[in-house]
Amino acid sequence: MTEHESERQAIRDAMARLLDGQPIRSDGKLTIKSLAEEAGLKRWLLTHRHQDLQDEFRARVTRQGSDPEPVRLLKTQVQDLLKENQRLRTELRQAKATTAMLERLVAVEALEARTPPRPGAPPGPPTLRPVT
Repeated sequence: MTEHESERQAIRDAMARLLDGQPIRSDGKLTIKSLAEEAGLKRWLLTHRHQDLQDEFRARVTRQGSDPEPVRLLKTQVQDLLKENQRLRTELRQAKATTAMLERLVAVEALEARTPPRPGAPPGPPTLRPVT
């Protein structure tokens, strides 16, 4: 097997791994850069010496779709987690607002409990007393 044949075989094997979503040496993206990394070759070999394989890879990516199945699953999971994060942030904001309102009510009640009633003032609502 000549050097060119071994390079071509390495590129074809890398192409198959990337399209199956099972990269070994690269990030798994369906790019020429990742294909070269996966094949263990320099990128210029694909862009200058083996342009036919580069074109074949691009055509297969177009036919298959933009992302391999594991990448699509991860993107879906990320979207779900972002939605959950947003829901939890909203819930936290509401809880903080409720806590602040309750703190203000407790402070008002504490002030009313400490302030003696004015002479001649009509009796107000009953004040809260601590439970002992």
